[in-house]
Amino acid sequence: MSFIEVNSDSDFPIQNLPYGIFSTKDNTKHRIGVAIGTKILDLSVIKHLFDGAQMKDKQNVFEETTLNKFMSLGKSAWKETRQRLQELLSDSCKILKDNNDL
Repeated sequence: MSFIEVNSDSDFPIQNLPYGIFSTKDNTKHRIGVAIGTKILDLSVIKHLFDGAQMKDKQNVFEETTLNKFMSLGKSAWKETRQRLQELLSDSCKILKDNNDL
C-alpha cells in the first residue's frame, strides 16, 4: 500500500507504475516521471535514491528528455528501478513520505 492516496478504480496503483515523459507549467523541461494515482513523481528529483547495483552509476538517465537511455539499460535495471519505486512509495517507507522538500 502506498502513502499516496490512490482511488480503488485507478489505473495507476503502486502495483502499476508507468514511466513517461512530462513537463509542468512551472518547469517546461521534459523529464522522466512515473504515475501513481493522479500524481506524477519526478524521477530526476529522486535519482540519488536509485542506489542499487544496476542503477547506482546510471542515475543520470532520469535527467533525459526521452525514455530511450533508460530503456536501453535492460530488464534487470527496469526491475530494480520498479522495486525501488515501490519501496519508496510504500506506506512503511519514510524516505519520501516524511520529506516535505520532495
